[in-house]
Amino acid sequence: MAERPAKGSELRRTDREEGLKLLYGAALDVARQKNQIPEGIIPSFDHSKLERGQYKLRSNTDRLIATVTLHEARSMLAYRREVARKILDRAKVFINSENPGNQEKRLIRIQPLELRALAWAIGTGRRIPQPPDAPKEPWLTIGLLFCCLVPGVLHLLQRQRLQKDYKQNLADLVDRWRMAAKPDPPDSFFSLYHL
Repeated sequence: MAERPAKGSELRRTDREEGLKLLYGAALDVARQKNQIPEGIIPSFDHSKLERGQYKLRSNTDRLIATVTLHEARSMLAYRREVARKILDRAKVFINSENPGNQEKRLIRIQPLELRALAWAIGTGRRIPQPPDAPKEPWLTIGLLFCCLVPGVLHLLQRQRLQKDYKQNLADLVDRWRMAAKPDPPDSFFSLYHL
């Protein structure tokens, strides 16, 4: 008689260790957005833990750096999943069992460096930069310019600074990816995010 899988295991798309790495990357993104990670402090995956609905980011010396709620980390994970799906759509990656081995990776390899670095970072649970886009942002800028010129110009300058910061963070990610020898995203990237 075949052994029955543990309850809930049929819903899990990845093993626990890999899932925790993905959650760790999302928690790092949330903590960095909130400026909770001081300059020069490097969080450690091995010392960081999920405890009572919170992800506690700790350093190598087990010092608590930041605490992120599980809800915030999951929301960021959903955002990372959306970015991954856009990458797969742009690369025209369609996962099925009839594809020859590594076809998905070959399709990712011909994408721009930024997309390849993002795929690697998402797949390995590393932090990814957040674009400063908001759906109603252009309308807000236009409204502020019509109402009053000074607030509109200040808002426009702020948006340009945020966009410049995003591009720099993306360039930094590409540099980290290059220093890691331009690895492909792991196989789990394709199995987790193709749906």
